[in-house]
Amino acid sequence: MRRRYVINGKVHDLVVTRGANGVFHVSHGERKFEMQGKTLPDGRWRVTVDQRPQAVWIAAQGDSRFVHSAATGALEVEVIDLSAASGGDRAGAASDLLQAPMPGTVIAVHVAAGDAVHTGQPLIVIESMKLETTLTAPRDARVKTVHFAVGNTFALKSTLVTLQDP
Repeated sequence: MRRRYVINGKVHDLVVTRGANGVFHVSHGERKFEMQGKTLPDGRWRVTVDQRPQAVWIAAQGDSRFVHSAATGALEVEVIDLSAASGGDRAGAASDLLQAPMPGTVIAVHVAAGDAVHTGQPLIVIESMKLETTLTAPRDARVKTVHFAVGNTFALKSTLVTLQDP
């Protein structure tokens, strides 16, 4: 089945088919890989992609899954209904809002309103469940607003930074 996912503001169109023993076969353009997930006794999941296992925390809210690992930090994975006409527009607008992948506290802010930022540049560092996560710019842009200062707490999906075209 064809699925559209928005991962940290970037749209990914995938073809996913279910194989034997809980294995999923995934195609992303020319790239093909296998995925599998199993719950662990401590509540985490062991996610294996192309035979590389990784223990992750997964939380869900609505159509979003929030995945946190030591290797990648926090990711928001949102399933987009391909039958909804606004799917593409919604995904594009999402790249202007840097939202909290989990509730927490701001522990560092690396930018201010008016700053030019580049894709991958660290913008803000948050702490949640004793894990630090650096959130980065999803695209080249200018910072319009930083919504939280160091020490402020925020809820899940709070907008932390708003970007605008450079």
